Parts: sequence; structure tokens; C-alpha cells
Amino acid sequence: MNITEQSLPLTMVRGSLEGIPSYDLPAGHSMRRYEPGDEELWKEIHLLADPYIDITPDLFRQEFGTEESVLAERQFYLLDARQQAIGTATAWYDDDFGGQAYGRVHWVAIVPRYQGRGLAKPLMAAVCHRLRNLGHERAYLDTSTARTAAIRLYLRFGFIPQIERPGDVKVWREIERELGPPQSPEGGARISL
Repeated sequence: MNITEQSLPLTMVRGSLEGIPSYDLPAGHSMRRYEPGDEELWKEIHLLADPYIDITPDLFRQEFGTEESVLAERQFYLLDARQQAIGTATAWYDDDFGGQAYGRVHWVAIVPRYQGRGLAKPLMAAVCHRLRNLGHERAYLDTSTARTAAIRLYLRFGFIPQIERPGDVKVWREIERELGPPQSPEGGARISL
């Protein structure tokens, strides 16, 4: 079984939120932030997009709590031309990540039939810019070895592997082999160990 079939947990960090790239949404798409009642939309998006995690009815509240004003500042929804939610990501936070306060790129998902259409970069840019605007200086995210497209995106945004456990270097070297050479002229999707 190769590394991507194992879906092992990974953490990636960006030591500074300076210099985040910006991307425009493709025509007909828009973004908005959380509105009361979006919990169900969030759950529907993740049920469609995330086969690796059990999306339970209580998961949203477990991850984000109940303060709607905080969610309205931090959670994004990607909309199609009919204004239907097709993706989401959250500019969250962690006041004790390795003993320091970090912003957190949290729960990024796009409905599968909309993946590969140039929507992930603008969504990721919006979240990272929002983290910076909220005063975060650095950020991290969690992903897994099964999410190679997401890993490639995160590398392009300057997130690097966090190496802290025995075997992490080996796992990341295997991921690098799976990713192959950068697939866009922008480059940036390389792992430096």
C-alpha cells in the first residue's frame, strides 16, 4: 500500500503570513462568510467532499463552537453561479500550537464536481488573507497523505511540512515522489526537507 492510500495525518506550517498570493474567482463564482444556519451547508459540503472523516451531526459545533459572531469573521463559503454553496474553508485559530498562538487553515473542502476548476486557490487565498487581517502572524493546517491535490495547493501557498515525529521525513519523501514535478508554471509545489 502506498503512502497516499494510508491517509496518515500530516501537519504543515507557514512561519509568516506575509506575501500571500491573491487569486480571482472564475467568472460566475463568488464567496461569502458564515451566516446563521450555515452549519447544514458545511455538513453537506463535507459529506460530499471528504471520504476520510466521519462527518457527524455534532462535528460542526465540536470544531467551531456556537459563537456566530466569531464564525461570521472567519468562515468562508464558495458559491456557484446560482449562489449555491459548493465549498468552504475557515480562518480559524489555535492559541496553543506548540506553545504559541497560530492561525489555522481549517476544514477546506470543495464539492467534487467543482474540483479542478480553479476554485481552491481563491478560497485558500481568502482564508490566508483573513488570518493576516485578523492579526495572525503565522498559520498551520492539518491534512493527510491521501490528499495529494490539497498538499500541492498548500505547498504553493508556502506551507511546509512540520517534522516532529520519527518517520516524518520518510513520509514526506514518499509524498514528494507521489507528487512528481510541479504541475504549473507557478512552481512552488516542492518539499524541502
